[in-house]
Amino acid sequence: MAATAPAYNAAELRKLLDKKYVYIDRKWDIVFWVTAAFVVGAAADITKLLFAGDWDFWTDWKDRQWWPIVTPFAMIIIPSALQYIQWLAWRFPTGATYTAVCMFLASWIGRVYQWYDFVWYPLNFVWPATIVPAGILLDTILLKTKSFVLTSVIGGMVWAFIFWESNYVPLAPYLQPVNFMGHILTVADVQGIQYLRSQTPEYLRLVEHGSLRSFLEETQYVSLVFGATVAVAGYWVGQFIGRGLAIWPIGRFIKRF
Repeated sequence: MAATAPAYNAAELRKLLDKKYVYIDRKWDIVFWVTAAFVVGAAADITKLLFAGDWDFWTDWKDRQWWPIVTPFAMIIIPSALQYIQWLAWRFPTGATYTAVCMFLASWIGRVYQWYDFVWYPLNFVWPATIVPAGILLDTILLKTKSFVLTSVIGGMVWAFIFWESNYVPLAPYLQPVNFMGHILTVADVQGIQYLRSQTPEYLRLVEHGSLRSFLEETQYVSLVFGATVAVAGYWVGQFIGRGLAIWPIGRFIKRF
């Protein structure tokens, strides 16, 4: 007698097919997220360089007056955009953290290979800031509130404060005062004077010299509060990119075809 094939119902057959081809989904996920890491990291790093530029590149520009204002605004844009995309597509509250990790790796690869290996520039002069702790908290706030409005207000302010706190540990040694040629400067200022770059007259400045010292002779706290307000605006710039430049064209294309 000829052997008969076992009978399967629709649910069992679907389960067997899913188990047989599940490796395709797993490989696709790996390829997608690894490829996206380079794109997201590059987009975030380029955005940071366009808006923040030297403020997050040279140690002597990481001051207590402008660095806490300009850099959090530049760094929150792409994390906000990817946060919206991931939350809308998969309800994943991981967009800001994923972007922060990708940008951190991309920044370090660029600083090590471009500056240390190629031109032998000291890494303690060009080290990149990190936004990984700020990204984790921004995603946590979205997970708990499930509101982009609350995330922009609360998360944007938390972003600026945590950005400063998480980067103060590596920055603190460079903010120590030193007596250099009869002037009281910071270690970071001495770095900028001793290692001249392009646009020399612009770099030979004291980055913390400004009118904000009239506020009880302290610039840090005033800059942090203003930086938190600017970060809220930067969050909505990222939302516009995620909604208007990423999701809306795809939606129009699907509706058309």
